[in-house]
Amino acid sequence: MVESVQSVINRIQPDRTILLFGAGSSIPSRAPTSQDLINHFAKRFMVPNSGFTLPEQSGLAERKAGRRSLIEALRELFKTLKPTGGLLNLPLYNWKSIFTTNYDDLVEQCYHRRNLPISVYSSDFDFRGQENALAQKLFKLHGTIEKDVADGHQSRIILTDSDYDLTSAFREQLYGRLKTDLAGSTLIIIGQSLADPDIREITNKAANLNAQMDNGGQIILFLYSRDEDRASIFEARGLTVCFGGIDEFFAALTVKKFGQVAAEPSDDPLDKRPVLRPATIDVAHASDPRRCDVGAMFNGRPATHADILAGLTFERALCIQIAQTLVDQTKLVAILLGASGVGKTTAARQVLQKLRQQGVHCWEHKTDMPLAVKEWFALAHELQQGGSSGVLLVDDAHSHLFEINELADRLLAADNPHLKLMLVSTRHQWNPRVKSGTLYKFGAEFRLSQLSGEEIERLLQLVDVNQSIKRLIEPKFTGFSRAEKRRRLLDRCEADMFVCLRSIFDSENFDDIILREYADLTPQLQDIYRHVAAMENAGVRVHRQLLVRMLNIPPQTISAILDGLVDIITEYDVDVRESIYAWRARHTVIANIVARYKFSDTDKLVALFEQVIRSLLPTYDIEVMTIKELCNIDTGIPSIPDKETQNRLLRMMISTAPGERVPRHRLIRNLISGGEYDRAETEIRVFESDFSLDGPVYRYKVDLMVARASRSPGLMKEDRITILEEARELALMGMNRFGLNKSLLAAYGELGVEYYRMINDYGVFDDALARLRDAAERLGDPDVGRIITRLERRIQGKPTAADMD
Repeated sequence: MVESVQSVINRIQPDRTILLFGAGSSIPSRAPTSQDLINHFAKRFMVPNSGFTLPEQSGLAERKAGRRSLIEALRELFKTLKPTGGLLNLPLYNWKSIFTTNYDDLVEQCYHRRNLPISVYSSDFDFRGQENALAQKLFKLHGTIEKDVADGHQSRIILTDSDYDLTSAFREQLYGRLKTDLAGSTLIIIGQSLADPDIREITNKAANLNAQMDNGGQIILFLYSRDEDRASIFEARGLTVCFGGIDEFFAALTVKKFGQVAAEPSDDPLDKRPVLRPATIDVAHASDPRRCDVGAMFNGRPATHADILAGLTFERALCIQIAQTLVDQTKLVAILLGASGVGKTTAARQVLQKLRQQGVHCWEHKTDMPLAVKEWFALAHELQQGGSSGVLLVDDAHSHLFEINELADRLLAADNPHLKLMLVSTRHQWNPRVKSGTLYKFGAEFRLSQLSGEEIERLLQLVDVNQSIKRLIEPKFTGFSRAEKRRRLLDRCEADMFVCLRSIFDSENFDDIILREYADLTPQLQDIYRHVAAMENAGVRVHRQLLVRMLNIPPQTISAILDGLVDIITEYDVDVRESIYAWRARHTVIANIVARYKFSDTDKLVALFEQVIRSLLPTYDIEVMTIKELCNIDTGIPSIPDKETQNRLLRMMISTAPGERVPRHRLIRNLISGGEYDRAETEIRVFESDFSLDGPVYRYKVDLMVARASRSPGLMKEDRITILEEARELALMGMNRFGLNKSLLAAYGELGVEYYRMINDYGVFDDALARLRDAAERLGDPDVGRIITRLERRIQGKPTAADMD
């Protein structure tokens, strides 16, 4: 039975509702129909207008007049379109997602009119992390009117049969997103008529996707033209049909309220920047000692703000120095580095608690979310205007370094020390990356390692006075005097790792503790645990939906699985609207132990990487972050010994998200190091066509020419010298654009070494060292000093650390 408009509206909760605007939904705003386009092309290009579909006819027009003429003719009918009526109310609601088969930009205009953020996906090059976590996502299945390959864009307006063929992978990515969004949600397809073949096609696709899921959603067809007979056919398949126009839909929706609450005056700076809320932990709100969990912390989870306030931690010696740096008006940044497991996150949170006691606003960025530079800079301005101060903690700061560089530079340019940055990372991830000079010229670096004697005394004192911890530890140390306890702690803490209280106080090898815990699980839970641990260790941002896709986990069993893995795997919210819930082992060191033992075979690890890449949906920002992090040198794809296998996996990632640069950088570097110079040159040309050159690829162009000059067989010496001269000119051009890029400067230094070996001339090398020393002075980055030392040893013919490795 056909439902009424009001009945449909009563079932809608916007944040659990997906809208799909099909053919005809834009007609009230005077957008052309498919028949209008057919008639227009027939007149313009003198092609038949009867007996042909729009893709067939537009294909004839393209062959006759060319792509650019076809696109220009199409745009003539969209030039003056403006949204009208109920569509203008679309941005009033927080939709789960919006899809459209229409070319027009009416939806975008609605959001721009209200100055509300919207992220538009019209090609696979748009699969890049979005800065604004609150932005409405719009997926355009058939491209968008303002972008086409005829203009030099990567996006393609899907008109012809050939367009459909060339964009099939992109559309499948969007359908994959639609399928995932459908779980437990409502899909409303808005269109003109059930007689329209495009509406039937999209409806059939949605129904098939929904049928593939155990927890599928509801599908509602909301159509302007009444057709009771066809409606009965779709109703027999379990779909709901409602007849009404888009104006009726939004008119009925406007009457219904969705929990709107009037804003009250507040001193909380985040209230003025709601975009930051989903990506930020408000330390003041998180500092409730009643929410502490001594068991989780004892077993390896970093101490929360609640744990710290409950007195479950001992203060690290560096905390006072870091806090003093962050209240110094001449400093903007404090950088805390150390190996995994030394207690960096807990120490950083202790610093925030000290600052909070001094009246400083403190926040912590959620590592799985994009860092919104524009919003944080605006908040810093508001802090300055109000005469208050704030500190933002960014853990795993290497993952957000591009945004951190920009934010620090903008704060310095604005002479605004009212927002400080507390950055935490591991040294091996932090050191090689290109960093803004602001981070070191107006900041300080601190290093955390094993426990000092003073810290061990504090730890013993904590154990003595805190009954919750004492109960957990006492069985391990019963009978020892304080002096004997201290001796044993000194022995356990000699390693450059802390991880957790259990690892220090337990007499067993820590690996054995973790492996015994693993062995006690059921086979199903073991399989899930080892996958989560190995994926996290490799850099994957593990979340519930990804695991369901990869391991075919029935969604209805998730709750029982988490109960079985309590205190082993933690689930937490990342984006509730998109149903993104991250899963993590309680510590990265523990994840590494499980991964090392359970994926010790390289073939198993390669198979895991393949499975992850095939399961990725880059329509989710968190999965775009996975693509970047899988390229990390230590545990990601570059850790696989065989370069050919690496390259195959990198090509798979490039095919999944061609707009993401990092896998392309890694592939080019591998091809150069493997002596595949022609392929490397091809990849560089394709990269330049897609993006224009950036600093890393400029460096690779120099590396490629140096490699050709030094390693290509059969070349005369004079030809090798000519190639080096060309490489020098290229490097100088690059340094004019990226003068402080330490990787490009290092490549120029390597060029100088090769130039000296070839013709016994120090000129290029001396120039490179002078530029590096200038960069070291201007950047303050200690890694530049290490580059200089390495190059000096190379020119002297001495082995470097890399050579010895």
